[in-house]
Amino acid sequence: MTTAERLIRRGIWTGMRKGMQKGKLEGKLDDARRMLMKGIDLAMVLEITELTEEILRDNGVLES
Repeated sequence: MTTAERLIRRGIWTGMRKGMQKGKLEGKLDDARRMLMKGIDLAMVLEITELTEEILRDNGVLES
């Protein structure tokens, strides 16, 4: 395998990993939105999703 091939594979792997992480975050944000809309307490939402208030605010789930 050439150096170029190794770099391409590494780039593909990195891209896939970042995509999976982004998808996981988006899923948690969606879950948080739905829980809050159902009236679940913010503290419980934070505990279940393992997100912070800052992350929820930065992603438009909570108002600033």
